[in-house]
Amino acid sequence: MTYLFRQPQIYSGFWHHFYYFAQANIYEMKNVLIILMIILLSGSSCNATSDEKVNNGISAGKIISDINKGKAILVKGKIITDDLDFSQVKNIQVFSSSNQMVVIDVPVTFLDCIFMGKVLTNSMVENTSKNTGFRHSLTFEACDFRQEADFDNITVEGNVNFTGAIFRERAKFNNVTFKGRNNYFTAFTSEKYFSMQEASVRGAIDFFKGKVKGKISFQSTEFMGITRFSDLDCDGVSDFSLVRFRDDALFTYSNFTGDFRMANSSVQGRFDLNSVEFQANAFLSDSKFFGPVNFSKTSVKGKFDLSHSIFYANSPDFSEFVFLSPENLIISDAKIVHYENLLPLKNN
Repeated sequence: MTYLFRQPQIYSGFWHHFYYFAQANIYEMKNVLIILMIILLSGSSCNATSDEKVNNGISAGKIISDINKGKAILVKGKIITDDLDFSQVKNIQVFSSSNQMVVIDVPVTFLDCIFMGKVLTNSMVENTSKNTGFRHSLTFEACDFRQEADFDNITVEGNVNFTGAIFRERAKFNNVTFKGRNNYFTAFTSEKYFSMQEASVRGAIDFFKGKVKGKISFQSTEFMGITRFSDLDCDGVSDFSLVRFRDDALFTYSNFTGDFRMANSSVQGRFDLNSVEFQANAFLSDSKFFGPVNFSKTSVKGKFDLSHSIFYANSPDFSEFVFLSPENLIISDAKIVHYENLLPLKNN
């Protein structure tokens, strides 16, 4: 058999070995081509999987860009790969040289998303603070926040929905204003620290079946609608000091492993603290209760302090209330107001 010798070209890597292998054994080229096709198909499959993962991600810049274009935000089942800072939106109202408001004039909705970076709504640039106002609804339903979630100082005109949200790091809602009729943190989870201090909630708000592994604080917040904390499970300290409930406050079937603090607070509607388990102390001193109060079937392992508190609508219900010793029930200077012989007000 005669072979025609030709000057070989220079190849590198896999193709270099493939060239000499094919020249040495021309009759096995068919098998080599089959193997090569399998390798290429496998590579295509891997690339498709990789692209699929990339396609499931979305950058924060894309979201901010869409807001700047006036597009409603609806993101479902995506991974937000970097920090999402709403204070970077371009629509700004200037109140003073040191205070600016970013206005988001479209609904913002995230469903079943993962946020790998921080979520921010405020910033400070050259001694100028920027806070964010949402003119419509704000939804982060079933979202997973892997880094800090900082919603401090936001104003939301529509409803707020964080149902099923998971906060892996600090979650901050301090000094927020929720103007919508209904607000939901139902079945949320906070693994570190959750705070909603000095906030104003104009409508009803629901924390039903929430789970908090660290401290939770609502200090100095005003709830103007029905507030439900039923079935709430808190492992750390729970701070409701200086809170003003303008309507019903419902804590039925909740569990507090750490101290429960609700001193210097007021409840104008019904106060249901029945069937609650306090694993440590509960401080409700110096508070005012204007509606019916229910402590029935509640158990306390530490102190239960009602000292200096005032009950304006009958005696609280203590039926089947459980405490370890009489010394743990502190009612010194607590008062029950009885309205008797009231006379109608007349003009002189």
